[in-house]
This record gives sequence, C-alpha cells and structure tokens, in this order.
Amino acid sequence: PNEDVTWETSEQLDLGLDARFLSGRLSLNFDWYNKKTKDLLIVAPILDSYGTNAPYINGGDIRNTGVEISLDWTDNVGDFSYSIKGNMSYNRNEVLSIDNDQGFINGTSNILTHNTTYLARAEVGQPLGFFHGYKTDGIFQNQEQIDAYIWTDPETGATQKIMPDAQPGDVIFKDLNNNGVIDDGDKTFIGDPHPDVTYGLSITLGYKGFDFAVTGYGVAGNQIAKSYRNNTNTTFDNYTTEILGRWHGEGTSNRYPRLGNSAMIAEHVTDIDIENGDYLRIQNMTLGYDFKRLWKNCPLSQLRLYVSVQNLYTFTGFEGYDPEVGMTGIYSGGYPRLRKWTFGADFTF
Repeated sequence: PNEDVTWETSEQLDLGLDARFLSGRLSLNFDWYNKKTKDLLIVAPILDSYGTNAPYINGGDIRNTGVEISLDWTDNVGDFSYSIKGNMSYNRNEVLSIDNDQGFINGTSNILTHNTTYLARAEVGQPLGFFHGYKTDGIFQNQEQIDAYIWTDPETGATQKIMPDAQPGDVIFKDLNNNGVIDDGDKTFIGDPHPDVTYGLSITLGYKGFDFAVTGYGVAGNQIAKSYRNNTNTTFDNYTTEILGRWHGEGTSNRYPRLGNSAMIAEHVTDIDIENGDYLRIQNMTLGYDFKRLWKNCPLSQLRLYVSVQNLYTFTGFEGYDPEVGMTGIYSGGYPRLRKWTFGADFTF
C-alpha cells in the first residue's frame, strides 16, 4: 500500500441567479461553476513484473468548467393552459497535470475487444479518459494505391512505402508524425466520451379536461467507442449488418476493411470504431381526459383515463441499439431499451 496517499480535494467557485419575470410566468435559473479537483486518485501505472494490485497514488489535477441554464414559461389563455420547460448544461473537462514525466497515463488494454491496445488516456490539456488511437484515411482499393502511399526523406529525398505490407482492402493509417512508418507516434485524439451539452425539454398542455405532456432529453458533442466487434475478423464470426458494407473488391467500400487479421485493425484502436453519440430521446408522452367533464353527477372529484408511452423514439445517427452509454463512452452491444405502453385510470374521491 501507498502510505503517502491522501484524499482528493476540490475547490469550486459557483455563481448563480434565480429570477422570475412577467408576473411569474417566466422563470430563469442560471449557474456558472469552476471546479478544480486536486490529487486525483488513480491506480499507479507499473510494469507487470512488479506484481498484481498496483497501489493508488495522487496522480494529478482536473478542472471542470460549465454553465447550467433552465427556463420555464407557464401561462393560460382562456380554457387552454400550457407550460414549456427547458434546461441545458455545458461542461468542459480538462486534465491540468499528471504526476509523471510523460504527462499522460494510458488506460488498460483489451477494452475495445480482446487483444486490442488501450483505448482511453489521461493527458494534460485533454479531457479525462479521451479516446486515443489512429486516424484513418479510407481503404486501399488496389496495389497501385499502396505503392503510391510513400514518404520522402526531407534530407536525402529518398522515398519509401509507408505501409509496405498492406494489401488491397486494408485500412489506410495516417502518418501524422511524418516519419515514414506507422507507429505509436501517430496515435492522437479520436474522440471524447464527455458530452459538450446535456439538455432536456418538457411540454404540458391542458384544455377542457384534456391533458397532454411530453418530455425528452439528450446530449451533443460526445463520441462513442463501439466495443462489440470480434478481434479475429474472420469470415465465420457473428457481426452486425455493418459488415455488409465491408471492402470485398475495388470500389466496394472506403470505410470498412476486408475481413482478416492482416487488415491491421484487429489489435489497433482506430477512428473506425468511433461514432458521434448525439441523440434526442422522447422519454415519455401522455394523453389523458377527465370524464368528470362529461359526467357532471359523477360522485368522484376526478375520473381520468390516460394512455402513456415511454421511450417513444430516439433521434440519433448512432448505428448501435442505444447511444445512452454513460460516462465511459463505450458501447458493448447491450439489449436495446423497450418501448412501453401504459393504459390507466385515475380515480379521485
């Protein structure tokens, strides 16, 4: 155990405003914060030869800065009443310091799938746990394209193939550090699991016994790492229908490579596995009617029948079942959310 480890500490400055306008019909809540967490608790990155169960250490500082805003408008026009509520929060997460010589700490391997390198990294100047991997530039369509992907030595003018062992159908990796080979120096930021914006909206309507309500929420500005592909990439594995868009001949695909380990994505984390995680989910929608309006002599003070649906629809470009994957940003192909219909009655005596 590390006898020098201490608790994390946080300092936060928070400025807020609560106000009501127009005879109370409009409500505003505004909040700005700047939070710094010091002595971040992390597991020490050590060599496997040191043994198991690495100790916790105080490994760095993190800052979260953001704004939260909510607006609420409530009014009525004759027999028609309505309420519209919206909220939005923006947060920026940044690692301020890492207590080692490199200025970063890599996450564990085998996260995206078996035998893959690490996926997440903590690095100064970047959001905590951002996705770190290779950027790609399409798929090699033929041998001529492989031969033309060359690097020129700025001093001698000599040229060499950047990916000499590639085959048609393989991924084109970008040589970001411009050294003529694909290595760890070409890895870079390929995604952030933290949303820039989280938001919600609710609308409530009422008219002569009818009531209607809808609520929704969503996020924007984050990325999701897809973690359900098999690392072997053979022709006898189960896949999603994405595999139908794989490369299987010149001109067939410029995104998904051919099947086979030699396609160089079996062990590497690339932007092919990263998708935008933006979504808007219609969480609940309810329509009801109070039959007390029709049955004037009803002994009940309320006789309301209603129908409600949960998880009505999710607007998203994400190709998986559900873009709501949590703070890790990793999607492992879990069971999709169910759409639930409810028919009910409210009796008030």
